Amino acid sequence: MKPRPPRRRELVLASVALSCGLILLGPAARILDIPAGLWLMVGAPACVYYGTARRVSSSPDGAALVAVGFGLLHDLLILLALDLLMPLAGHRRPMELTPITLALGLSIIVVGAVAPEAQRLKLDRWWWHRRGFGPVLGVGAVAVLLSIAGAIRLNNGYGSGVSMTAMAVIVGLLLMLLFKRSYAVGAVELGIYLAAAAILLLVSLRGWLITGHDIQNEYTYFTDVIQQGRWRPGSLRNAYYACLSVTLLPVAFTHLTALSGVYVFKVVMPLLFATTPVLVFRSVRNAAPHSVALLSAFFFIIFPTFSADMTYMSRQEIAFVFVGCGMVLVTERTASMMGRRIAFGALMVGVVLSHYSTAYIVIMVGGLAVAIDLALKLWPHLRKRVPVLRKTAARQRRVARVRENPAGSFIPWWLVVFVAGAAFAWAGPVTHTDSQVQSTITAAISQLEGNASSGLFATTKTDAQLLNGYKQAAVNATAKDRAKLAYWPLPVISGYDTPTVSTQYQPLTGLGRRLQSAGVGVTNGNILARSLDDRAYELFIVLGMVGVWFAGRKLFTPTRDQVLLSIGGLGMLAVLTVVPQLSVDYGILRAFEEGMFFFSPFLAGGLVWVCSLARRWARPAAGTAALLIASTMTGVVPQATGGYLGILAMANEGQYYNIHYPTGSELAGAQWLNSLVTTTNTKRPAKQALVVQTDFYTFDTMQTVFTGPVLPDILPQWLRRGSYVFVGSTALHEGQVSNRINGKIVTYRYPVQLLDAEYNRIYASSGAEVYGPEMNN
Repeated sequence: MKPRPPRRRELVLASVALSCGLILLGPAARILDIPAGLWLMVGAPACVYYGTARRVSSSPDGAALVAVGFGLLHDLLILLALDLLMPLAGHRRPMELTPITLALGLSIIVVGAVAPEAQRLKLDRWWWHRRGFGPVLGVGAVAVLLSIAGAIRLNNGYGSGVSMTAMAVIVGLLLMLLFKRSYAVGAVELGIYLAAAAILLLVSLRGWLITGHDIQNEYTYFTDVIQQGRWRPGSLRNAYYACLSVTLLPVAFTHLTALSGVYVFKVVMPLLFATTPVLVFRSVRNAAPHSVALLSAFFFIIFPTFSADMTYMSRQEIAFVFVGCGMVLVTERTASMMGRRIAFGALMVGVVLSHYSTAYIVIMVGGLAVAIDLALKLWPHLRKRVPVLRKTAARQRRVARVRENPAGSFIPWWLVVFVAGAAFAWAGPVTHTDSQVQSTITAAISQLEGNASSGLFATTKTDAQLLNGYKQAAVNATAKDRAKLAYWPLPVISGYDTPTVSTQYQPLTGLGRRLQSAGVGVTNGNILARSLDDRAYELFIVLGMVGVWFAGRKLFTPTRDQVLLSIGGLGMLAVLTVVPQLSVDYGILRAFEEGMFFFSPFLAGGLVWVCSLARRWARPAAGTAALLIASTMTGVVPQATGGYLGILAMANEGQYYNIHYPTGSELAGAQWLNSLVTTTNTKRPAKQALVVQTDFYTFDTMQTVFTGPVLPDILPQWLRRGSYVFVGSTALHEGQVSNRINGKIVTYRYPVQLLDAEYNRIYASSGAEVYGPEMNN
């Protein structure tokens, strides 16, 4: 009798043990730790949970994607348990290599021993070659390589040609997937993933250190956990510190793969996040045709927030993976309702542990969806008391489509309550970071009551008005200390004006100058094109909802939950618009990106419905429209012509470059100053420690360099006597400084003469200067 061959699960568990051995006992160079660590963190958990995911997702690819979400949730929960329980046993540094490796390895083996295993799929022998995987992999690999090369060239001071070529190949790959109907679903999903990975790496690899806005704060708290060897809930009452996606998760990746924290944030996190457009495709494909699903992922990828901002918010990258997995379960039609609800609730716990704001948006959208669902259920009882128009047969069919699934909505009220309870328990008793939520709610209520000068119908303040209000607030806040001569007297600084300046656009390129000479207003044209893109997104959403209502199955038949959640998503955007404080704290564009998990099929459906008027030319028409939108949304056309805001992924100039990219000169100057201040402060009492002052965005890019006390403002009204003032390249070369006031970037001309008159210049280079305390200090 032949011995029974080992099952796939046994091979997976054996590979887990092998990976643990390589990580703990392998060569000192740790050259094998990258594949072993990634397998232990992502691959093995996904394989172990695939059978479970298959119970709640009828499609093999959907189950594989959901299994990735289950695996990440497994990592978070095991790391959290390790961090909380090991100190009770006397081990004060649980976030080290050995405990992490053993905890993850043993937990995967235990779960693998009891978790269900999916049946083996039957595949054609030559499936890889026949279904489009080869061409997709080839073009996708070229896009990824061009993105990496383009970012490196820009970092070394070369031009943007390679980066622009990479973006063109990315868009071409997505359009190829749209037109190639014979490609297998797996090949399409691979192409979407490679396109998303390429566009994210094009941005995340800019700069040799951590580059961007929120990611600087994230990296600071990650570094704290690495140094302390553990995460202490509630010890730092900061919302960033409460996100396990930027503390425990990257710490584990860093230890297990031996990659530096910089590359975990710049490469590993974006590659995980690249699964989200695939999740959008799969969730829409559960209920809509291939073209609608693919265009949904396309619009999700080319939306500027995806490329320009998401790589700077690792906490939200991981949270979006959980949201995407949840939507795959929402649109699933055949698997067990209760099983899907339990899995959805578990995934939403992952959202809560990863990012506070994403969880609050999910709660808001879910709450609105439940309220709308309740209204629909009550309407038959209410309509008996009010006169209504006679139903036509067509109207009856449309209403029946909306009311499908007589068992009720997938997301009941108790599931929303569960997620809300988990979110507020995590922010309150566990991490004590609910003060931000309380302040946001207080400010929002104040705006709704009319006690604030902002709101939907309030007059928009100019940059000058915002800056003047900020100056007055600074004077009021420093009045007592100014009387003690801690700040410069008002008569001294009153002679130095700080006028606001208009937005500075890139200079015109050769093509832009030719267009300008031909009578085409390049800057106005770029602004108009971007505005039309935004309006197109909004218009297509409306047309998609109208089209689904009237065209029905000719377009696609959404599930009841898709309709409810989409309306809830639009309602969420309306709330953020009416109450600006919410959009200041979260960001309306980030909220729109999250909203596309819900209403992207209607966005894509609107385009398909309009293009269907072209009949047999409908697909080319949709592709042409998508190409036109992508050419401006991704920044390829503005970069080719100039005369618009610079895009960090494709330029070493422009507003984003000035405020988010640390130059080599700035880095060298900041390191020199930090060394000087650190050495000096070791000889002084803590109450007399020297303070560094720099502008808001320079501090934002240098948080990983400055280790001592820093005041992120050099507005004359905030200048302290006796502090060190660090001036970056934009202030030196262009005489301008930018600040974020009420959620808006305000740029003003900076009076460097004030620093020359009142401080000593102790360091100067081509891109940075340092002013020391006045002589009598």
